[in-house]
Amino acid sequence: MFEEIRNQVLEQARLAETLGLCQSGGGNFSMIDRESGMVCMTPHDTDRFQMSWRDVLVTDLEGNVLEKGPGLKPTSEIEIHLAVYRAREDILAVAHTHAPYTSVFAGLSMEVKPVLTEAMTYYGRAPLAPFGTPSTPQLAENIVKTLGEKGVAAVMEKHGLITASPFGIWDAVRKNLYVEETAKAYFRMIQLVGIEHVPSIDMDELDRMTEMLGIR
Repeated sequence: MFEEIRNQVLEQARLAETLGLCQSGGGNFSMIDRESGMVCMTPHDTDRFQMSWRDVLVTDLEGNVLEKGPGLKPTSEIEIHLAVYRAREDILAVAHTHAPYTSVFAGLSMEVKPVLTEAMTYYGRAPLAPFGTPSTPQLAENIVKTLGEKGVAAVMEKHGLITASPFGIWDAVRKNLYVEETAKAYFRMIQLVGIEHVPSIDMDELDRMTEMLGIR
């Protein structure tokens, strides 16, 4: 069931690890089939280069597991993914990572400011989602509130990064990578000139560029 979607989720989870967005088995990735309401999601703490697409879990929007590999269980952050899908019918995929530079800002309770034009790929906004204990409904609620009606990225306080996409898991991972690249540049700018001297791109200007270039 849902072989194509499960394959996509596994491939992009592997890519995220290869790109250094998370360590072995870290983070979690999912994609929803809106027609059926079923969600395909990476399982808890599993070597993604040893697992097959059949090990990618299939759940409903209430978290009931319909298919899974032998001995595997849902990620502890399953409620984050499901809460985003329930709140945002436009979203098709979610990627949660512990991207290293973004995690520095998460640890400092800071957002990632749009200091590069590449921030257009995630609409220039990576605000800070308030801390919530991992695996709790409070964490999921904080992320949903931070993303709001149109947001696609949030820095998870003391935790990591989450991105969402209306196009698919490939784009959720791509947005994750662009937030991380922006965070890396922001971090180095702070080292060079001090945080008070780092300018960010005006959000109105960024919105104009995004619209002009047709970025969605």
